Amino acid sequence: MKKHGILLVILLITGTFGGIARSASASETGSPLFEGYLSKGEAVLLGPLMITLTDTQKDYGNGEYYAMLIIMKDGKILNAEYKTMLVPDPQKIQFLLLNPAFLVALAKTQGYDMSECEEYINNTPAFNACLLANAYSFYQWLNTAPPRELADAVVRTIQTHPELGIKEDDVLMEVTYPDITPVREGETVEVDVDGGKAYVTVNEIYPNGVRLSVSGPAGWRAATLPGLIISNVEVPPTVQPGETVTVKVHLKNEGAMKVRYLNVFVTPTPMSFNGSSSIASAVSMALSQSGLSQSVFYPEGSAAQYIEYLEGKENVTLTFRIKINPNANVGTYPLYVGVVYFTGMGANMRMVQSYNFIALTVKKRREGFVEITDVETEPREISPGDTFRVRFTLVNSGAEPVKAVSLKISSYQVLVQGAVSNVDLSGLSQIPVQGAEGLSQNLQDYLNGLMHQLAKENIEAFLPVGEDNVKYAAELMPGENVTLEFRVKANDRLANGIYPMKIELKYVSEPDESAVTDERLVGIEITGKAKLILSKASTSPSKVLPGTDNVEVSFKIDNAGTGTARTVIVRPLLKWPFTFSESGEQMLGLGSLGKGDSAQGSFRVNVADNASSGTYEIPLLLTYTNDLGVEKNLTLRVPVMIGAKPNIEVVEVRFNPEPLQGETVNVYIKLKNTGGEKATSVLIEGVVKADQPFSLDKRTDYIGDLAPGAVGEGVIVLKIDKNAIPKDYNIGLRIRAVGDPNQGDDNVYVFERTVVMTVGENTRTESNLRNLAIAIGALVVVVVLYTYMRGRKK
Repeated sequence: MKKHGILLVILLITGTFGGIARSASASETGSPLFEGYLSKGEAVLLGPLMITLTDTQKDYGNGEYYAMLIIMKDGKILNAEYKTMLVPDPQKIQFLLLNPAFLVALAKTQGYDMSECEEYINNTPAFNACLLANAYSFYQWLNTAPPRELADAVVRTIQTHPELGIKEDDVLMEVTYPDITPVREGETVEVDVDGGKAYVTVNEIYPNGVRLSVSGPAGWRAATLPGLIISNVEVPPTVQPGETVTVKVHLKNEGAMKVRYLNVFVTPTPMSFNGSSSIASAVSMALSQSGLSQSVFYPEGSAAQYIEYLEGKENVTLTFRIKINPNANVGTYPLYVGVVYFTGMGANMRMVQSYNFIALTVKKRREGFVEITDVETEPREISPGDTFRVRFTLVNSGAEPVKAVSLKISSYQVLVQGAVSNVDLSGLSQIPVQGAEGLSQNLQDYLNGLMHQLAKENIEAFLPVGEDNVKYAAELMPGENVTLEFRVKANDRLANGIYPMKIELKYVSEPDESAVTDERLVGIEITGKAKLILSKASTSPSKVLPGTDNVEVSFKIDNAGTGTARTVIVRPLLKWPFTFSESGEQMLGLGSLGKGDSAQGSFRVNVADNASSGTYEIPLLLTYTNDLGVEKNLTLRVPVMIGAKPNIEVVEVRFNPEPLQGETVNVYIKLKNTGGEKATSVLIEGVVKADQPFSLDKRTDYIGDLAPGAVGEGVIVLKIDKNAIPKDYNIGLRIRAVGDPNQGDDNVYVFERTVVMTVGENTRTESNLRNLAIAIGALVVVVVLYTYMRGRKK
């Protein structure tokens, strides 16, 4: 078990982290001034020089890493070079990541299973949906991977998947770095300064830092972050009286420079000493204080260990052995680990002392002993003011039975911010004294801050609800467990955080029937619950009509809860009458929403032509992670109102006279507005095809306005060719109408309709022609006879 205590650092000799370290030796050719680590953006001062690490960069042309150093003196850059490198082009990589086939290859290269999504490679919307549903871990990696990690993965994918037909040059670009000294690992830069020379060697290169060694003239000094020791301690979760246990102390030098003369010691009490104290006398004094070592534990072997030095970023583990007193009482005791070390050199050497502590739990198995092994709340997410259940699991880990077990929740107060009214001293600014206005504001700020501190007040963090605050178990045999449950209310004035709940455990232990009382504090985490609500929704255009494409649906989501929703992903779930527009986003990332935060998003849809007017809802599936790391799903619904529009249908057609060959026919067309909106300025127009055997004597007719359900009639006039073949003909109608201006609808609607006209044979015309032919023939005979008779008379 690893536990981290509070690291207390005491600088026993006055100094700062920017202290000066003099070189250990000097010569005409230069002395070692600095050897340590620089993170990106950090700098080290060496005499008149300032050396800054601006970045570490990989040249994808040769595959080598460079430390991008700036070496300056008096504000001027020394030994600058112009270095051109091949580096990933973010825009090209972003474009490449839109290719589903490449994403599948990238996922395989990174070890993710994308087999379920491969079938959708040629269907980008379906592929994106599959990516979210079945490859969410890969999707998370894509969104969180550092740029360099992502670029390396892209290049590696190109190299290992030549079948994609993509080359490394397709995603790289040339970048020239001016005024920067790019140094490869193992290279040394020589700088001339005022007749002297400095040598900067890059020993190792890391993604965000380097290890440097710098030499220069003997008189120069170096300044940087000194060594800083961080410790953590590892002990067993519980120990037994008489047992010898191992304590592991893990040390790491988080600074850039070497630390020296480390002394590490384990004691039952914290210890401190001045620079004149010896380590041995200090440890001896600590072990004898208050007799704790005799009543709880004492070292087996040495209580102190020594390390000569620890390099920057280096770590080490020390092992101690302690003996638990066979007569130690059950309980929890602190175990302190002290560390004393020195930073700097020579006159600038400073001694630093720190200590860490852990809780050492002593328990007995020779008698009945009750442990609280689990504390669970339901629900896990608790907001201020919530009523919840807390369950304590008790286990008899001893060798004998225990009886009359009771668990009591006791009152425990915590400090919270009380109500406070700000002080207004603006009137003091009117006093005719120079500087009165500034004095008034400063005094007002000070008093307001003071009042906020004084307004702190104690409240009960948790209170039992509707029942006794004590639960009982009659008996627990060795190894047996029981769960005791309480209903508790969290004070509504608590903020998010961990608050103590005080409990008191009592029982009678066999074999001697000794009464045991154990009081402790249990931490209950108030995480709050994210409450995502739809606070705003709109469409563009604002009036959505059936058949409208590329409608932008915008929404705003607020977190009205007390917790944080992390990595919020929104996925619209469309159904009729909506479909995604080709330009529409099908998956939206809103980032993280803390308490009171808001985020906006939008997507584009097409509306079906046959959609009825009314209000529809588009479900939004929200996926996020709460403060406990649990993934949550929530569905919100965006209302979209589809407005009405006119719809003109032909309900009746009459012909007068009957459509026959050679006739001129009036076609009476009755129209009805079957839509939900008034149609204004309705006009009907006949459409005749070139190969049809008739023409339009009257092509259009104005009908006027038609309210929903209203009927109107128009007429067009057709002239039928006498040689028309008797059969059914389709006559095209084009109906134009304007929306209702009173509803803000000035759209022009065009409806294409067709009516059938049956052209019959004109038998009356044929009979007349036959009779005319007979009459003409008879007339000819009469004229011939008349002419003949007249000739004979002469």
